[in-house]
Amino acid sequence: MPDTAKKTRYFLDIEPELRNRVKAFAALKGKTMKEWLTEAIIAKLEDEIDASEGMASLADTEGTMSLEAYLKSRQNATSRDV
Repeated sequence: MPDTAKKTRYFLDIEPELRNRVKAFAALKGKTMKEWLTEAIIAKLEDEIDASEGMASLADTEGTMSLEAYLKSRQNATSRDV
């Protein structure tokens, strides 16, 4: 049964040298340019999503303390141990 999902065509103007490199590399991997480029786009998208989520998690300060508060707590713990 053929894939009935609608697909969008995207035309990309690239330099002939880059096109030849992509085509050759894809062929070495046993893939078409379309397959290789699709995989590359998906990988790049996943990397960007991961980076965005990582940056968002760095902004989340819940359950954290400042360096000053941490150092003070360590100083208090050390003075109790003495």
